Amino acid sequence: MFFSRYWSLVVAILFPLFAIATESAARLGEYDVVLQAILSVICLALFVHSWFMQRRYTQNKWRLSFFTLLLIFFALVPLWLGLNVIRNYSYNAGVEQMYSLYSDVVILQDAIVWLAKTLCVVVSLWMIVDSGRWLVKRIRA
Repeated sequence: MFFSRYWSLVVAILFPLFAIATESAARLGEYDVVLQAILSVICLALFVHSWFMQRRYTQNKWRLSFFTLLLIFFALVPLWLGLNVIRNYSYNAGVEQMYSLYSDVVILQDAIVWLAKTLCVVVSLWMIVDSGRWLVKRIRA
C-alpha cells in the first residue's frame, strides 16, 4: 500500500534533484535542454498522479489541503526548469525589445521563486501547528 500510494511522489521529487545535480557535472549540449523539458513534463505529470492518489486515500480535507500545498511546493521545481528551457530558446542578444518572451519568462521565474518561499513558510507553520495539536492529543490521552 505504501509503495502504490507514494511511488509517483518519490520519483517526481528525485527526478528534478537528479537533473539539478547532473546539470553542472555534464553538459550534453543541445540535448541537455530537450532532456530538461521532457523531465519537467514527466515530473509535473507524476505530481498530478500523486495528488490523485492522495485524494483517494486521504479522509480529512485539511490533510488533503496540506498535501496539495506540499505538492505544489515541490512541483514548482520542474515548472521552473521547464520555463528555463523556454528562457534558453527565447534569448536573443541582438533584440532590444521592451517586452519580449525572454523577459516575461524571467519575471515568471522570479514569481515562482517567491511563491516557493511563501509556500515553504506556510507549509512549515502548518507542520508546526499540526505537530503541536498531535502532541496535545497525545498528552491528554
